[in-house]
Amino acid sequence: MKIIAADVGGTKTRLIYADAKEPQNVLYEARYKSAEFDSFAPLLETFLQDSGSSASQVETLALALPGLVSSDTARLTNLPWVIKKQTLKDTFGIRNVTFMNDFQASAFGTGNLCDKDRLVLNPGAENTDMVNNNATRVAVGAGTGLGVAWAEGHTNTTCAHDSEGGHIDFAPVDETQVHLLQFLQKRFGHVSYERILSGEGLVSLYEFCTASNGNGKEKTEPPEQGVTAAWVNKQSESNAAADKALSLFVQIYGAYIGNIALLFKPRGGIFITGGIAAKMVNKMQSEDFINAYLNKGRMRTLVEQIAVYLVTNERIGVLGVMSEAARLLQTPVQKTSAQQASSQ
Repeated sequence: MKIIAADVGGTKTRLIYADAKEPQNVLYEARYKSAEFDSFAPLLETFLQDSGSSASQVETLALALPGLVSSDTARLTNLPWVIKKQTLKDTFGIRNVTFMNDFQASAFGTGNLCDKDRLVLNPGAENTDMVNNNATRVAVGAGTGLGVAWAEGHTNTTCAHDSEGGHIDFAPVDETQVHLLQFLQKRFGHVSYERILSGEGLVSLYEFCTASNGNGKEKTEPPEQGVTAAWVNKQSESNAAADKALSLFVQIYGAYIGNIALLFKPRGGIFITGGIAAKMVNKMQSEDFINAYLNKGRMRTLVEQIAVYLVTNERIGVLGVMSEAARLLQTPVQKTSAQQASSQ
């Protein structure tokens, strides 16, 4: 039995083709720019052609999707795509098509990481038995948006759950952040953490720092096509506002991750995924991040005990959806209602 697993993103889509009995042995892997396709079906057709495989060989197609996922349809957030299970089955003749949220897939993927796939930001009080038995683990990631999901259970019975935790109300912790909240309230009214901890959020932080500096330290003119998160990150060494924006970003990220630690008490660790943090490793490893993470007053001792990792392997999502699809194929009779919901 063969499986195709895909981690579909607004910018890029990564697919892998593997044997269900040995999903760790990838037979073919490719990544495509999502915007070059008008729907998922032609992208899948291209992948099949590139891999030299046939849809008739595929037992299961498993998709990790950023958007509203129901039992039979997914409407993507940052692509004009609506993906329907029955349409994929009819078009390609694949018997099993499963959907899951993209961060749900990342939560599954935390169990597939090696030491080389992550950097330790806070070592925590590591309990080897808990980690090996897949104790509660949380995946958090700032990218196009801010995603949160968690996994729990033993190796062969892991369940993962998505959430809308990125839309929790932003809570400023000092005077600068109070001014930031007021700045963003004028733009958006309601201000969630996602308004800050995302690509567009980093741009907003730069604009806030530019407006509040007023000190003539700007050394670089913004690009004609407009400021982007990548530009802010690149200019941080020579541009005072950009550097301040990155510092604010990791401070607020650290405080938010600390809140996640208090909420879940995930003894298996917190895994920071997403494209932004991995591109600012030095800032994420700085005192700005760790001090904000630990600044929980009477609960400081608790968050100190929770390990925090920065994931450097961008394949975490596709590895997660592949491993769960293979597990469900091998143990179909033993699925619980929660696991059935996770595959929809």
